[in-house]
Amino acid sequence: MLSRIELRRGVYHDSVVLMRVTSQLSQMDGLDGCLVAMATPLNIGLLGDLGFDVEQIDSASTSDLVVAIRAESDDIMEEAFKQLDSELASSRDTATGAGDTPVHHLLGNAVRDSNANLAIISLPGPHVVPETVDALLEGANVMVFSDGVTMDEERRLKALAAERDLLVLGPDCGTARLCGIALGFCNDLGQGGVGIIAASGTGAQHLTCLLDARNVGIGDIIGVGGRDMTDEIGGASTLRALEMLDADQNTTHIVVISKQPGPEATRKLEQVVANLKTPVTFALLGNKETDLTKVAREVTAACNMTFSEPRIEISGRAASGGQLVGLFSGGTLAGEATTIINASIDSVANLETFETPTPMTIASFDQHLLVDLGDDRMTVGRAHPMIDATVRREIIQILAERPAPRVLFIDIVLGFGADPDPVGAIRSSLEKFIASHEETRVVVSFVGTSRDPQGYEAQWRKLAEIGCDVYESNANAATAVAALIKQ
Repeated sequence: MLSRIELRRGVYHDSVVLMRVTSQLSQMDGLDGCLVAMATPLNIGLLGDLGFDVEQIDSASTSDLVVAIRAESDDIMEEAFKQLDSELASSRDTATGAGDTPVHHLLGNAVRDSNANLAIISLPGPHVVPETVDALLEGANVMVFSDGVTMDEERRLKALAAERDLLVLGPDCGTARLCGIALGFCNDLGQGGVGIIAASGTGAQHLTCLLDARNVGIGDIIGVGGRDMTDEIGGASTLRALEMLDADQNTTHIVVISKQPGPEATRKLEQVVANLKTPVTFALLGNKETDLTKVAREVTAACNMTFSEPRIEISGRAASGGQLVGLFSGGTLAGEATTIINASIDSVANLETFETPTPMTIASFDQHLLVDLGDDRMTVGRAHPMIDATVRREIIQILAERPAPRVLFIDIVLGFGADPDPVGAIRSSLEKFIASHEETRVVVSFVGTSRDPQGYEAQWRKLAEIGCDVYESNANAATAVAALIKQ
């Protein structure tokens, strides 16, 4: 087996791009290890864990790109580097348009020189705050895709934004849509008057996809970060976003998606909403009385449209109850499903159960389990599961060799930024699992629109053809799962 490490000095690529490239290369036949990443201490450590000799890059800095590949032959190695260079060139051309965009070393300079009104930050947590402050001081709103920002740092950033009549989306804002432009993980949605303020990325995706399928048009989606409606943050971005959408003549209805807010944040929210001219629907998740399908039904009625019942396709396979294993890429979908299932049966375990969650420990657990594979503990040094299916695929492969579970519950999320073929990425593992478990069911919560680049109908059909039960509504899928495991 041959190993090769290249250090490309002063070469920067976005971490999401590099994770996607690493995932694509890792699937090549003849490779036994691959990492393409910026040379941060974390990534250098990961290289060591993969068995590469990191001493030869001890002079690397965080502004350098490191490429490490282990291959069976020289020909495979050369082909891997050829594909790598092609993918990186393609991503850079796509991002810049012509490849001649000026490079700035300070975000504030880039904002000022381009007269931008929005900056998007995707950096390791310790680097987020100074860059966000820099952009805010130059007059730009900021979308913080990164996590790793403390509660106090978030509070101070949002206070600075408020002083300047600006908005901070996030931290950990993975989904937004502004002026019709999708940012992060977002679906291809029809334009309309429903504005979304969301402390949940996949929650916003699921709700807007349900509305889109019923011809309810979507306007802006403003992600505020999962902690925004806590009393510590006080709903700073939510309240600012409400004022902005209420002032927008194109917004005819507003939906606020959040976990149960703190009492003080709730008081502020009620005061602001009472003085708005635009009607507001609340989707406060975390209790069995509220789910996103119910909210979609309510909003559709408010828009004088008809809410058709969500699509379902059942395999008809036998099922005998038994253990549930839920493997989700969407945190809100996982949370909604857990709430619904817990209302019907004994409690379902989650990632908190594990001191060290790994594919093996998750697959070896012998009780009901539903996990968010996009949790911060599962994404250290690797791409989000909506980009890279490796972890979920590994877990399903292990499960295929074991007698349990009797119900496998997963989500599939389409849209911009997601895996170009999410079903294809796990199809062989699902087929093996289904073939080795006669009396079991695979239930799928399916999120997407007919215009999404992956092809809604093609992805749905792949799942149905291999024997999955496919649901357009996550709440309906969770209700069905609860019934199955009670048999």
